Amino acid sequence: MAAKNEGKIKAILARPYVRRLLPDEQLGGYTAYIHEFPGCVAEGDTADEAIANLDKAAAAWLAASISLGQAIAEPVQPFDHSGRIALRIPRSLHGDVAELAQLQGCSVNQLLTVAISEYVGKLGLPQVGAHLASK
Repeated sequence: MAAKNEGKIKAILARPYVRRLLPDEQLGGYTAYIHEFPGCVAEGDTADEAIANLDKAAAAWLAASISLGQAIAEPVQPFDHSGRIALRIPRSLHGDVAELAQLQGCSVNQLLTVAISEYVGKLGLPQVGAHLASK
């Protein structure tokens, strides 16, 4: 890493970026990645090795991004959500949702919360894991 950017890179890596560690249940070992740094992935035989390799990969990823003048994403703020969402949907869909909620004996909010939870659960947050499994 270039000396002039070394301090900047260390400062960026000290921020609370989302680091994910995924065990590879078929091949063994671990894959680690930083959620906000697309394509920044590392592997290791142990969790510690994968994280150490991720730190090196992230420094190289940042050096390349900085040299290309690319913007560096801000860390995701996982606990900075109010739980309120203003959602505009077609009236006909709203009517269908309200009717279904009534039939289910719950509120529209409860019905949408369950539907969104099921959808997100089906996709799974670390979608990179599915991509990595195909390597």
